[in-house]
Amino acid sequence: MNVCPGCGVAHGASHPEMPLAQLPNLGMVSAGWLSAVSLHTFSDLLGLGAVEAFRRVEQAGFKPSLNLLYALEGALHNEHWLETKRHRKQELLARLQVAKEHASR
Repeated sequence: MNVCPGCGVAHGASHPEMPLAQLPNLGMVSAGWLSAVSLHTFSDLLGLGAVEAFRRVEQAGFKPSLNLLYALEGALHNEHWLETKRHRKQELLARLQVAKEHASR
């Protein structure tokens, strides 16, 4: 089991080398964006966490909605992105804001 850098929870529902396009919540477009920023497998996503993966997609010039952030988090937790609890979404948004502020300095 690996521990997610974003939430500190051990994840292991998906095989480490599973392609991102095969994970719950992530379709071909999202997987393409992730591939463009050198994220190809569950292990790659797990190594960064949902927030950093989302930021890299944005920094590459893509225009993802926040649904991608929730989908990435859901993929890490092996749950549908709509099942991500409201408090968890608020925490993700707060971490994303901190990461963006930190990067702009």
